[in-house]
Amino acid sequence: MADDIRRTRHLRELEELFAPDYDAGNMPSPDKRSAYALEHIAYRMGKLDQKLSEVLIALASLATAPR
Repeated sequence: MADDIRRTRHLRELEELFAPDYDAGNMPSPDKRSAYALEHIAYRMGKLDQKLSEVLIALASLATAPR
C-alpha cells in the first residue's frame, strides 16, 4: 500500500510542469538535479509517444475506412 501511495505521488509530481524550487541553502547535488530533470523528460517523452501512437492509429483507421 505504501508503494502505491508513493507511486501515485510520484506520478502526480511528474504530471506537473518541471519547475524545481531549490533554494541556495538546500540545493541537491548536481547529479540528483540532473537525474530528476532526466526522469521528468523521459516521462514527458513517453506521454508524447503514447499520444502520437493514438494519432497514428486514428489516421490509419481513417485511411482504411470505406468512402
